[in-house]
This record gives sequence, structure tokens and C-alpha cells, in this order.
Amino acid sequence: MIIPELPNYLSQMGGAEHKGLIIALFTLTAGISRPFSGKLTDRWGRVPVMAIGSIVCFLCGFLYPILTTVSGFLLLRLIHGFSTGFKPTATSAYVADIIPRERWGEALGMHGLCFAIGGAVGPAIGSAIFQYFGINIMFYSSSLFALLSIVIVMNMKETLAKKKSSIYPCSKSRVPTSLISVYCQREL
Repeated sequence: MIIPELPNYLSQMGGAEHKGLIIALFTLTAGISRPFSGKLTDRWGRVPVMAIGSIVCFLCGFLYPILTTVSGFLLLRLIHGFSTGFKPTATSAYVADIIPRERWGEALGMHGLCFAIGGAVGPAIGSAIFQYFGINIMFYSSSLFALLSIVIVMNMKETLAKKKSSIYPCSKSRVPTSLISVYCQREL
């Protein structure tokens, strides 16, 4: 929703030379967070992990207008990206839980279609909001959509049958030591 307006926003802050980092930082941390959020999804449940992703996105929408330095903006892109890896991962697990195995392909295809529609319609809505109301209202509107997601998620029934008690998302027996050191410093 906010991506089309971010290059100009960063340029106005004096960070025109960093425009390439807007998507790179977000995408990098969204990708890095997916194995981590997948482990949390299998440990804590689908609904809590979807809620975490949506809550952080909600907060990010309010922080963009406050963090008006280039470094603050880029740090927020890292955080926003990391949290964005949570919702789709947990949602895919949720879909797999509620759909019969023989219809997973169809269900995940529909899930992908909805994701693509959001990716197509969201930026158009964001740009229209920016054009008529300004950038801050666009950021706050993105928070409003995240709040809607939170409300929906909090009314969903958890599908993970057996939650694991450990707060650490990694298991030493199944994860290479290098990944354990990244994700589970306190467990080593």
C-alpha cells in the first residue's frame, strides 16, 4: 500500500541515494524471518504469529511519520519487513490446517490469488490516499488495514492441535548449529 510513495518520501528526507534499500531491506528481512516465524507458528500456534505480524505492521504505520531521519526510516523498513514475514507464513499454515489435504493445491492457489490481488490493489489505494490526503494519512491508513487484520485474526480459532511449551523456536536436534546460534542465542 505504501511502497509507491516511499522513494519520493525518502528523497525528501535527503536519502535519494538510498532508494534501492527501500525494497531490499524490507524483502531481505521478510525472507529471513520466514523460517523463524514458521518455527514459531508450529510452536505457539498460527493465530498468535499472524497477530504478531499484524500488530507490528499496525505500529509501523504510526512510526513512519515520527521517524523522519534516513537512518530511522531504513531501520523501520527492516523491522516492517521482518514482521511481514510472519503473517503470510502463519496464514499458509492455517490454510493447510483447515483444508482437506486433497484440496491443498486449490486452497493455496486461492490464498496466492488473494495475496496477488492485495499486492495489485493496495498500492493503488495507497497512492490515491496520498494524492488526496497526504503521506501521513496514507501511513495511518495502512495501520487501519493492519488493525482490521488484527480484529479478524483475533476472532479466528487456533488450528494448531498441540502447542509446544518452549519459548524458543529452534530445536537443537533438527536445526544446524549455525542457525541455532542466530535464532536461539539463549538456548545454547
